[in-house]
Amino acid sequence: MRVFDTERQEWGGSRRERLFDADRYLDLPRQRKVLQHTAVVLAVCGVSFSVWALGWKDEPEPYRPPAQEGPAEPGVTAGDTPSGGDTSGTGTSDGATPTDPASPTSPAGYEVLDDSEGFRIALPPGWTRESQASQYGIDIVDYRGPDGVRRAQVFQLMETSPHASVVEAQKAQSKLDGYRKIHVQYVADPSGGEAAEHEYTADELSGESGTGAPFHVIDYRFEAQDGQRYALIVYGSEDDGPEDERALLDTARAWFCPPSTQCEAPQAS
Repeated sequence: MRVFDTERQEWGGSRRERLFDADRYLDLPRQRKVLQHTAVVLAVCGVSFSVWALGWKDEPEPYRPPAQEGPAEPGVTAGDTPSGGDTSGTGTSDGATPTDPASPTSPAGYEVLDDSEGFRIALPPGWTRESQASQYGIDIVDYRGPDGVRRAQVFQLMETSPHASVVEAQKAQSKLDGYRKIHVQYVADPSGGEAAEHEYTADELSGESGTGAPFHVIDYRFEAQDGQRYALIVYGSEDDGPEDERALLDTARAWFCPPSTQCEAPQAS
């Protein structure tokens, strides 16, 4: 094979061909030696790159201080589990416990209770508590006095107006034996929201048999501080006059605070 010499601009013979393509004419042992040297060089380069890459990957990350924990929930210490109202039977009754002793002083003749349904209320001491499921809102809660006659009931209204709710309830209450209406009217509420009241007497109560003496009832419905509407109904005997039921209602409403709401203690009058 002849090759073209670009410097001399002429075709060369076999000797010049060997100069231009020298590796081709190496003997077999020399070719193997060249290949071995090349393989060693490539292997050394590969090992060097691997060591550098692993060292870069395992380089420690910059130090970051741990996140600061927020303040503990008030009244909860490490290891404690927050819970709702006390239903163990301590305090006044199951489902209601007296408020923290550090809270404002209770009104004379009453104790301030935190009900397990989430609301606060003030009632005479020694009353028992019962509850039943409601179709709307919180459970229907009944507190009963030791005499078995005096009672206070709390539940949440489905209607959008306290007055509309009172009027609707009055239709059913007017069918009670011995029913006598005292009034159905709008009234002023301590929170400034809408309120209405139905006061009446009857020889029986809805769902309960009579005791022989007429009942005196004040059915009070109102919009509370949370914007929701509630009923607070007090029951007593007509024989001892209406003043005790009125005092019971006024005190219970003044101290009532709806669920999940912060309310200040009422001003002493």
